Amino acid sequence: KTHVFEFTDSHRMSAELAALFGSTLYKNEVGEVGTKAVLKGKTHVAIFFGAAWSGSCKQFLLPLVQVYKKLTEEKGKAFEIVYVPATVPGRPPEDEAAFKELTSMMPWLAIPVHRKATHKKLTRRFQVRQIPMLVLLDDQGKTVHRDITPAVTHIVEDTDGDSFADQFPWHEKRHTNIKQMLGETFLKGDMSEVAINELEGKYIGILFSATWHWQCRRFTQMLEYMYEKLKGEGKEFEIIDMDYSGPDMPWLALPQAACDVKQKLGEAFRVENAPPMLVIIDPEGSVVTTEGVEIVSKDTEGECFPWTPKPLYDLSTLEPEILGEMNDTVTCVCLCEGCDDATKEAVAEAMMPVAEEAFSAAKASGCEAGMLFFTATETSDVVYQLRMSCELGEPTGVPQLVILDIPDSGAYYVFDGENISTENVQMFIEDYDEERLERKELQDDDEEGEGEGEGQ
Repeated sequence: KTHVFEFTDSHRMSAELAALFGSTLYKNEVGEVGTKAVLKGKTHVAIFFGAAWSGSCKQFLLPLVQVYKKLTEEKGKAFEIVYVPATVPGRPPEDEAAFKELTSMMPWLAIPVHRKATHKKLTRRFQVRQIPMLVLLDDQGKTVHRDITPAVTHIVEDTDGDSFADQFPWHEKRHTNIKQMLGETFLKGDMSEVAINELEGKYIGILFSATWHWQCRRFTQMLEYMYEKLKGEGKEFEIIDMDYSGPDMPWLALPQAACDVKQKLGEAFRVENAPPMLVIIDPEGSVVTTEGVEIVSKDTEGECFPWTPKPLYDLSTLEPEILGEMNDTVTCVCLCEGCDDATKEAVAEAMMPVAEEAFSAAKASGCEAGMLFFTATETSDVVYQLRMSCELGEPTGVPQLVILDIPDSGAYYVFDGENISTENVQMFIEDYDEERLERKELQDDDEEGEGEGEGQ
């Protein structure tokens, strides 16, 4: 019976990764091998995002090979690496010659060079912003750590590197229950104590601030207004400041003796030297967003509390937790503001399964969504600007589906059809990944004006 369970777990794990990577992987001097077979029995797999044209990736290879051999040969870890040529805006895809030259230096596996769509999907899913980047997955294909690149440097360069290797797989602090990291008691402004169990059922804002910093003082004023308004409306919301700021403080703070708590939370959220930063967690202790400062600045009345992410948004209302992310993330939008209510509802129903699948994949990856999904049911400044920039014309009774890839020099793609079904949305995204669509670039109003003037 034990062997049956072990086989089932191993098979399930390799099946998860086969779905992620594809049915085959590339191995130097061997060619393509079956993903399930080659990853069977591995407890952890790192995805190495890099590029043959990147000097920093090539420099990173030497220490990474050392760490790979230390973990697999010296420490006996059931560990593997899969190289993925990252899709980087403004850079051409990796060609076969460059791919083979780079992988000849790698003792691990790679996604075959011809599977451009898989490269693109993985780069998007794990929100790769810079290379090299190493994402660590567990035996269920879930993210253990979003970037273990620093761990590689630590093992190679630091005196305690060998003992640090023994600590593999270096679970990310961010992925623990944040509420459990906060401690047992907190202080009010009058120095009286509040126990953690009194915060049951509440959303909590973890505030990193500095009273001497003018930006922090200005943000604190906005936050205090929202805090008092939400509390007055009976909303289940509390704020815990990492520093006690005095008797006039309206919310809670860590006790001054809880320096270790502040340090661990700062490390977990990579707090920089220049606050403020506001992290929102839900009643279970999971992170809702780390962009609390931007949310408070945009949603000053707290109308969209508790700001939990959703699979599908309406671009017409554009909730504050998503503001700004369109500039950094590939976005699929269906504009239907000229359609009747039945068509608008049908569009949302068609897009929701695709959006939910991407949303669930992002949660499993421990990342923000690799693709955002919107409908646009009403006219607004943002919707009008999108129509003009994509040269879509005035709204009609027919919905229009577009993909925006603003990070790629303002690229966009228009669906050639009127039937917005779930299958057609999926096919449209697949065509985008496979680079089968006509690429266009967003029009800038100023440039259009200049062009018209020159034509005259």
